[in-house]
Amino acid sequence: MIRALCLLLPLLLAACGAQEQSCPFEGKADYAPSAGCLAVVHGKVLVIENLGGKISPPGGKALPGEAAQCAAFRETYEETGLHLMPGELIAVFDTGFHLYHCEIHTGSGTIDPALLEARRGFWLSLDEFNDVEWRFPGQGAALWDILNASPGADQQQ
Repeated sequence: MIRALCLLLPLLLAACGAQEQSCPFEGKADYAPSAGCLAVVHGKVLVIENLGGKISPPGGKALPGEAAQCAAFRETYEETGLHLMPGELIAVFDTGFHLYHCEIHTGSGTIDPALLEARRGFWLSLDEFNDVEWRFPGQGAALWDILNASPGADQQQ
């Protein structure tokens, strides 16, 4: 058991090494079991590839008492290393997942996910949108509908 802990300790320390980021959201808080960000820049959507190889927007479980907007910010940071500011709520899925339109902060830097959070984060071209395996059944189609309903979605930033 001690040997197993010694092997895992460097991984755990690396995962904990990501600096905690305080939530910049100000306004009326929503509460949800989970939340994430939908960001589109120059015709590309920010997505993550999970450890199982499936694609989704960055997001995840809210902490007890945490505003959904702050969960979206925190989870996006953990999974991509980018600072995105949650704005308008654009969808609530049957799981209770709240999806926010998010704007990337100009000084955010480059994609650098925290160890153990995601295999990788990347900007998925809208041309390749249907060529990936989405994490949940129907997720790609639902996101495609959301993107096409948003005026100028492919022109943001």
